[in-house]
Amino acid sequence: MGKNYVYRMDHDNGFAPNTSFGICSLTGCKNSKNRKKKNIEESAEPGSWVIGIGGKGTKKPDKLIYAMEVESTLPLELFQEKYPDKSKYLKGHTSGTNVLISRRFYYFGDNAIDVPGELKHIIINSQGCKKVFEEDIKKLKNHLSKEYKYGVYGNPNNPEAKEKCEKC
Repeated sequence: MGKNYVYRMDHDNGFAPNTSFGICSLTGCKNSKNRKKKNIEESAEPGSWVIGIGGKGTKKPDKLIYAMEVESTLPLELFQEKYPDKSKYLKGHTSGTNVLISRRFYYFGDNAIDVPGELKHIIINSQGCKKVFEEDIKKLKNHLSKEYKYGVYGNPNNPEAKEKCEKC
């Protein structure tokens, strides 16, 4: 099992995460820019869970935007080579070092859901990320699997921000 992470999303425009083509991929926004401190894209490994919590810019503050179990990580160039159709959205983008890939994900977007009461403590209230204990991941998976199957349950909250994102 990998290390698990939660972060507060500044925006949700369909880029990171991207749920096109039946997979969830994450790259570009959750990498360290200065390489001094590893971030999610550099630290997550197969078996890790990554959880995106809505910030004010998502129009869904403190809600669960998505959760994904990382199945594989690929360097950006290899992802583009191996999945040319699935990586078209990255064309011309200088993304992070790795692309996190999953078919086991829940994406809620504009239908974001409340974080279960017993897991409110995982909500991060600032930029950055923090680790999440395995016990909390088990609770989240149990909660989600009662009502949902893996997949997409909404659209990006603010797709108009796609071209304006300077942080990615």
